[in-house]
Amino acid sequence: MDKTFIGVRNLAAGMGVSEKTVYRMLNDNQLPFAVKIGGQWRFRKDAVENWLASQTHEESAPGKTDYEITVARALAHGTVLYRIHGNNRDEVLSSLLGAIPHHPGFDEQKIRLSILLRESMASSCLAGVACMATSPEHPVYTEKSLIILAFLEEAANFKALDRKAAQAVFLILSANAGEQAILETRLRRLLMELRFIDDILRQPGRIELQQLLNDWENKLLPGPKQ
Repeated sequence: MDKTFIGVRNLAAGMGVSEKTVYRMLNDNQLPFAVKIGGQWRFRKDAVENWLASQTHEESAPGKTDYEITVARALAHGTVLYRIHGNNRDEVLSSLLGAIPHHPGFDEQKIRLSILLRESMASSCLAGVACMATSPEHPVYTEKSLIILAFLEEAANFKALDRKAAQAVFLILSANAGEQAILETRLRRLLMELRFIDDILRQPGRIELQQLLNDWENKLLPGPKQ
């Protein structure tokens, strides 16, 4: 039995996270290969190895970083979604990923698990806006960096530290670690501005959104023309 199953400590070590994170993921039903044996959580070793391998497949190899990438450009590569349904974070994320036009190589399940792994450590939602991305421990990269902006049909509980329900979600899907770091830094700077958040939560149309992002990035993060 010991050769077939591993415990929480070994799973946490293999994932590069704390045991508390594993328990949070168990509470959120994010580890489908988990079973209880004798009142303790156990995990099939082969299922764990297959899952970890799937998270670090060849698409995790970073490409050349575009240091001039901006939030506005990434949104232009992505899309804007309105009236996304879900009563909580997990349901909203499933609805959001299901609504994205998929391209060859887009693995919805890998992306979802990687995002939830990161969210299980601390919610990315503040002031009603979530800023989601895949976990750096188990990255999943896309062919081109893009941002999805999704507006929720109804505010949902994302377990935010400020206890404010989420009304909108920025989802960063990057081509490599460098562009993910740049986009996260730029977006979090924008989200420090309450007026920017107010502009976003008005749910303007895509054209107006692109102009808003151009204007705010030029104002707060001067650099290359958008």
